[in-house]
Amino acid sequence: MSPHRPLLSTLAAALAAFVIAACGGDDGSGPTGDVRANGTDAAFTNAMIPHHESAVDAADLALSRAEHRQLEDLARDMLTVQSTELATLRSVRDVIQQAGIEQGDLGLSEEEMGVGHDPAELRNARDFDCAFIEMMVPHHEGAIRMARAELESGIHAELRRMSENIIDAQGYEIRQMRRFERRWCQGTGSGDHSESGEDHSG
Repeated sequence: MSPHRPLLSTLAAALAAFVIAACGGDDGSGPTGDVRANGTDAAFTNAMIPHHESAVDAADLALSRAEHRQLEDLARDMLTVQSTELATLRSVRDVIQQAGIEQGDLGLSEEEMGVGHDPAELRNARDFDCAFIEMMVPHHEGAIRMARAELESGIHAELRRMSENIIDAQGYEIRQMRRFERRWCQGTGSGDHSESGEDHSG
């Protein structure tokens, strides 16, 4: 494995985030019930939950459909990390909603967030591995843009830490998928997207 691989540290951070969020510590809720969060934090949780859910669905499908072991391993990592992050996101979302914080705006279009990809479309893909990569590269890039928006304007401590992890982990996964694409795929459309290319290389 690459020494730069961030997934285990990401998982550990996400697990810690979930524990903290569930217990009401450094997730932004103090002993008085005050919540240190704003509209950007609310927008981030509400947008990232379905975003992660679609990635989890795609990764789960890859465990049975992937033709290459490398892609199966990547999907298993995605499933583990993003499922854990989903638990944190849902917990924090509930705290923010209970505090009555109104949702703001991440300042991103649906296309920029990488939404609109239906994992069900992968079920009948002739070349599953290349179809998965073509779908998940822009999907991951959207998550990175969302994480950057949270870091720019959000104030919730755990969401900001999660955003840093998302940028690190998903940037790494994009680089993996592009390597796979060059080896396995001909004429696919994921292209050379800017969100996770040279600025995330390591």
